[in-house]
Amino acid sequence: MKKLILVLFSFSICCFSQTTHTISGLVSDANGNGLPFSNVLLLHSSDSTLVKGIVSLNNGSYTLDNVNQGEYLIMASMVGFQSVYSKAFNLNTTYKVEPLVLIEGEALDEVEVTVKKQLYEQKIDRMVIHVASSIIASGSSVLEVLERSPGVVIDRQNNVISLVGKSGVVVLINGKESYMPATSIVQMLQGMSSDNIETIELITTPPANFNSEGNAGFINIVLKAQTDVGLNGSYALSFGVGNGTITTDNISFNYRKKRINFFGNYSYLRDSQGQLFEFERRFINKDDASVLVETNSNRDPIQRNHNVRFGLDYQLSEKTIIGLLLSANDNKWTMDAVNKSMETINGNPNSFVELLNSERNQQKHMGANINLKHTFKKDGYISVDLDYLKYHIENPTDYTNSFFDSNNDFLREEITKSDKTNPIKIAVGKADYSNQINSKIKLDVGLKTAFSNFDNDVVVGTFSGQDFIEDNELTNISDLNEQILAAYSSVDYAINDNINMKLGMRYEYTDSELNSDKKGKVVDRKFGNFFPTAFVSYKFNDSLNFNLSYAKRITRPTFNDMAPFVIFFDLGTFFSGNPAIQPAISNAVKFDLNYRSIFISAQYSVEEGSISKFQSSFDEKNERLVFAATNLDNTKIFSLTLGLPITLTHWWKMQNNIIFSNTNMSNTVEGSLSHFEKNTIDINSTQSFTMAKNLTSEISVNYISPSFNSWIGTSTLKSIYGINIGIQKKFGDKWGTLGFKINDLMDSIQWDVVNAIPEQNLKTKSSLDFMSRTFVLTYSRSFGNKKLKSARERARGAEEEKNRVN
Repeated sequence: MKKLILVLFSFSICCFSQTTHTISGLVSDANGNGLPFSNVLLLHSSDSTLVKGIVSLNNGSYTLDNVNQGEYLIMASMVGFQSVYSKAFNLNTTYKVEPLVLIEGEALDEVEVTVKKQLYEQKIDRMVIHVASSIIASGSSVLEVLERSPGVVIDRQNNVISLVGKSGVVVLINGKESYMPATSIVQMLQGMSSDNIETIELITTPPANFNSEGNAGFINIVLKAQTDVGLNGSYALSFGVGNGTITTDNISFNYRKKRINFFGNYSYLRDSQGQLFEFERRFINKDDASVLVETNSNRDPIQRNHNVRFGLDYQLSEKTIIGLLLSANDNKWTMDAVNKSMETINGNPNSFVELLNSERNQQKHMGANINLKHTFKKDGYISVDLDYLKYHIENPTDYTNSFFDSNNDFLREEITKSDKTNPIKIAVGKADYSNQINSKIKLDVGLKTAFSNFDNDVVVGTFSGQDFIEDNELTNISDLNEQILAAYSSVDYAINDNINMKLGMRYEYTDSELNSDKKGKVVDRKFGNFFPTAFVSYKFNDSLNFNLSYAKRITRPTFNDMAPFVIFFDLGTFFSGNPAIQPAISNAVKFDLNYRSIFISAQYSVEEGSISKFQSSFDEKNERLVFAATNLDNTKIFSLTLGLPITLTHWWKMQNNIIFSNTNMSNTVEGSLSHFEKNTIDINSTQSFTMAKNLTSEISVNYISPSFNSWIGTSTLKSIYGINIGIQKKFGDKWGTLGFKINDLMDSIQWDVVNAIPEQNLKTKSSLDFMSRTFVLTYSRSFGNKKLKSARERARGAEEEKNRVN
């Protein structure tokens, strides 16, 4: 650790002590006359990121002082003229740029500006992924884009998202919390097209105005928004073939006129990719015999997802805006599977079971939001939000079990049925106040309350002739009522031009009550906590800055974590809830160093009572393996992230992200304390090629070495690697864009999880293959008005939604 700090300090001093130079030049028209008040921007030649900008003098000349050594280029622009770029140059002394000649362009209302942004951008408290900058992202679902993002791991089987080794991630849409159960979130992201997405933000140290929930951080999905007058939008159609077929189609639009802005999007997904699961468990039974159970599951699922969102903003006055947002999602997942299980005792075959199951998991959601925002001065506003969300989840499953003896001779047939119904209702009210008190101090305060009601009706049983006999241990009716009250305050203080500080405090009070028809009140929990945050940033110069932050967070158990539910994998293996699960509290410190487009980040977190979503345990009495949410003693994670963009030539650029993490878990099983430690490397490299005008290609490589993840507890996830390639041709606005890609080129992505619990003489191994090599063709096109927006200034739709929370 000391060596790391020394390296970072030396790097900072080296960059800080750089000699600065001066750049000068002239902007003129075609006749050689200097153009006064033209815009002059200094850009890094590697990725076109902005360094600084000025306006030319009366004679068209300009001078940029105090510029560090490096490779740059100059862009000059002016209303009514076509923008022009200089040649790239290496600055190591005073430099004079050749005159930049602006040619008069077409009429102003035909001018269109397009900027190619870097795929990954590191900011003070988050990594921003510019989705539109990736060819491979086009035609993908948002879930697939996240799976290829640095530090993000998606467990599709258990619907868990983790970030840098920690589960408990909270998903936001345009800065607004979705309040969905974890299962619904993963299914929604699978049905959401990336072609509707502007950026994805990975926020690991959120400020105080974010909910204290989510110690793994936040993922904010920012949807595209057009602010031009009139009607405009885009659509994309895609079709893929692999081990089955897949299509993701979407359309989005925006209509803006005078005081009204009406927007919306709709996406449709159908995925029929086959899946293959293998499961193995070894244990010592009550007769001290060694038992091995091997299960093979050949699954034939079909997922169909409709996702729709409409919004209306109305400008009541120059300073006041009111908005209505409606959303709905219908995700239907059906599956027919053939599961074959063999049990051997002391190496000798004992029995065979063939299990045919038919499952439907359908989740319907409707939500409404009303927002009122009043801006009382340039940097001050009051915002009020009211949300109501309703979910209905159904999960009926039929099992036909055929039993065979050790010689594989048929013995009997048994029909089992399980059903789960979950209606969920959530109401949220919040108010935010933000005011720039003076040039140095900004104040933010807010209040929030949330009410949740969750019913969980689980029925499990077998048929004896025409009679259905319930399993009393697994059948349960329960309901959860929860109320959360919160208040926060944060202060931004600009100590000087180079040093900024942000201090925040959030208080949350939670009242939870879970009742069961068999056990009565099983949870009656009331607790309050303070959650402080602190950020300090220091800017050495235009190219170098660092940030230091601290945050305390909480992870509350999800509804499914607490409420009893049952999902069978085979007759001796199932997933279940745990009413006794407790919240987890974490403290995290993070350091970021940004030098131009290079960033280094170091983070250390300690979490007490970590929630393992699917910690395995063995019921020796019934010889059942149970996966349930469990509190581990603690989890300590140190991570180091390096973001390294490299420009090899003008036609070949790459972005490399490397994350090293050390995870240390402690867990007590049957009175015995165990420690688990793992070092993990996560590498993401994206290569972009400009092959010809409007013809580009991309290769993305992802690798994760063996790792721990809090959602699988003390189990080890073996290494994962995958390669995706794509090519894209733009035919202009009139004809759109055509893309072709191959996902999982090597057909190598699958989940291999192993676990050992010596205290219970138990060893398990799972292999889950959710996807295969898939060939996808995508066509996308914009439509409507592409003229520059009107002079009336107004926040964009995405920014407006952010302000409703921030």
